[in-house]
Amino acid sequence: MKVRQTALVGSLLLALLSFAAIGQVLLLHGWHGDPSNWDECVRVMTSAPYNIDAKGILAPSLPNEASLVDWTVNIAEYIDSLPQDVRLTVIAHSFGGTSILFLLIVARHVREGDLKQWASGLSSAEQALAPIMASLLLVPDPDLFVRAASRLKDVFLYHAALGGGCHACACGEAQVPLVCDDSVRDMCALGSGEGILFSADEIAALNVPVVDIYGTHALCLGQCFGAPDTDGMVQIDAQRLFLSSQNYHEIDGGAVCHLDFIINLRHAAEDLVSIVFSKKGGQVAAR
Repeated sequence: MKVRQTALVGSLLLALLSFAAIGQVLLLHGWHGDPSNWDECVRVMTSAPYNIDAKGILAPSLPNEASLVDWTVNIAEYIDSLPQDVRLTVIAHSFGGTSILFLLIVARHVREGDLKQWASGLSSAEQALAPIMASLLLVPDPDLFVRAASRLKDVFLYHAALGGGCHACACGEAQVPLVCDDSVRDMCALGSGEGILFSADEIAALNVPVVDIYGTHALCLGQCFGAPDTDGMVQIDAQRLFLSSQNYHEIDGGAVCHLDFIINLRHAAEDLVSIVFSKKGGQVAAR
């Protein structure tokens, strides 16, 4: 019942986001991904009934082994490089979703002038977040986050790794190339710090509409294969914050695996695009 109620509220929010006025679309891939992850989504978006101009769809390449702060700075710098009148509908997958939500929260504290106090408070409350916060305070131009956030119309998270990924903390001291990189290190930190970094107060203060599209599927391939309530890469309690506020809602995106999206299976692309760009009155409800 709670899932259906959350999805219904999210559908009402989506009614405000008619695809006829989306501006440009920014697609952000996840860990070890690249712009090709979006190929099938772009084909769906540029076809009927959406007919979005391909020239208005942006899919930059992001670092694949970067920390949460570096990844977020990369996103912010890319957005900041666009013309000032550009307004973006962002669709962000996996760790890209984590980073864009982090960007919005950091931008708020930069605007309010309490970034250092906020970061220090998080470090004290959860030691695992201390390296992330220390790195954040070293960013030479914090206003970059504010400038980037001001370009966003709405944000959709897809299978976001808000609380890390399966077995992200299994590396320990044994650093495995291509696996135990800076991204995974920070995913591990989010496993214990998710509720603090993405707290109810932070989510309630969002000034850009954010829709978190989560999903699970039994027997999805990935590092958490065989574990219940996952999409193969990220467990359900790490994809969701289990919160709802005026500008944040969570919607069941159906039984789609993390890997289905990455390898461009058409049903995954169609499911995602149908939720993000639903016509008014035709929103997708929880399944």
